[in-house]
Amino acid sequence: MSLVIALEANIIVTALSAIVQDIGGNSNQAFWIGTSYLVTCAACMPFTSSASDVFGRPRILFLSTFLFTVGTGVCCLSGNIGVLIAGRTIQGIGSGGMYVLTLVIFTDIVPLPQRPRLYGIIQMAWAIGSLSGPIIGGAIAENTTWRWIFYLNFPICGYCLIVIPVLLPLRAPVVGFRQGLARIDWIGGIIFTFSVIAILIGISWGGNRFPWVGPQTLLPIILGTLGITFTVYFEWKVSACPFLKVVLFSNRTSIVTYILGLLQGLILYGQLYYVPLFFISVKGYSPLVAGTSMLPVSACLLPGSIISGILVTRYNAYRWSIWLGWSLTAIASGLLIYWSVETPTYLWVITLIVGGLGHGLVLNAQTFVTGAVAAAHHSGHAATMYLFFRMLGTAIGVNLGSSVYQSFMASQLREKGLPESIAFHSEEYLTTLKNLPDGEYRSSVLVSYASGFKGVHLIFTSLAGMAFLLSFLVGHYDLNKNSEGDHQLQPQQLAPPMSRDGDSWVGSSMYANGTRQD
Repeated sequence: MSLVIALEANIIVTALSAIVQDIGGNSNQAFWIGTSYLVTCAACMPFTSSASDVFGRPRILFLSTFLFTVGTGVCCLSGNIGVLIAGRTIQGIGSGGMYVLTLVIFTDIVPLPQRPRLYGIIQMAWAIGSLSGPIIGGAIAENTTWRWIFYLNFPICGYCLIVIPVLLPLRAPVVGFRQGLARIDWIGGIIFTFSVIAILIGISWGGNRFPWVGPQTLLPIILGTLGITFTVYFEWKVSACPFLKVVLFSNRTSIVTYILGLLQGLILYGQLYYVPLFFISVKGYSPLVAGTSMLPVSACLLPGSIISGILVTRYNAYRWSIWLGWSLTAIASGLLIYWSVETPTYLWVITLIVGGLGHGLVLNAQTFVTGAVAAAHHSGHAATMYLFFRMLGTAIGVNLGSSVYQSFMASQLREKGLPESIAFHSEEYLTTLKNLPDGEYRSSVLVSYASGFKGVHLIFTSLAGMAFLLSFLVGHYDLNKNSEGDHQLQPQQLAPPMSRDGDSWVGSSMYANGTRQD
């Protein structure tokens, strides 16, 4: 599931141009093909996790997978960009539940001291999906219809829908359907979800569709902020079954880690989104070559994450990995600022290697800080909140990047006496750009594209530097503590010991019906 979710978040990047050329749309709408998925994925995470506390992890995970499959079907059948964005929105709702419950179930059944090492398996699937997405998307865009981006999901979704009821033997609170609905915090969950969406919409509009100080931008941001403020108060003072655990924000290390999670999601996904676009537009690479050019990141991110998990488990220390990871991430982000039309291959390869290693070291270590800080019965909620902030950062990164990119590019175009409309239709203009003859006009357009990316990486570098400084506020907590939560494996579903019966091996019934039978 982690592989599918990560793949779906990034596979679209190198295929955006082909999609827009087929079904129409401007640059802002093209960005919303990606951001609609990320926005709903982030916004629905806390509420989905809370619902799983009531109805059980397997049921909500099954429902989330079903919604993701429905959204995939809508995307496959879309005939215009509006329907495609609607399908991506439904996909995002489902993927939010799939993403968060994967980690929550992991924290339910794996002891805290073993999580950094074993979580490398989940991280491996996530990294493969994230980093192979641009390559697969590019290959599909070049060789067949872009709809195959979504067709690929059906076999995996079908498999998951079949095996989830079989392979997730988890204890869960047993409640009736009506009683369960009554225990869900609908007021807080709905207000919070729509408030997050409102803020992200305002950020995405600012600087490109509307001015940053315009009412169309400020109103959703202000309303969203007020909604979240109300939700926090409601969860703290009013709600009988709060889905937001305010106690998770009572510790400095937890708060700092949530902020770092948001910043990493913002920077990592922002770079995974805009670096391939740089290769396609400024360097003139094909979508497939642009995706393949991201291999240096995968070559270092995954090993960095695995090594970090092994060493954190062995030495019961995680802060060194966070500090080193953020320092490397800040360096790589700074190097991205200097990319231009003339940037040689060796320089961008070195930049991606450093960035991949930095993100890998941070990715694994930060995930378990909140689990080490939180009480055992709150470990699942702590994992949910960390993933929410990281995915929220992902949505903000792509949206904020879009605004900055178009603003910087439009400014450069204006300086060179070129039409600013190119910045707001940059995806559609790529076909025209490739057919332009070499000369001053083409060179000016390329410099303008590069200027847009430079603006994006200036923001990312500033945030990476801030994250590096914040990382020194993360305290040390012992990973070797009891972590048994409320959702554990059912004894009758564990692999039973084998006993000899005649000439065949059969499973023992010592755990039948959930009790040991001596």
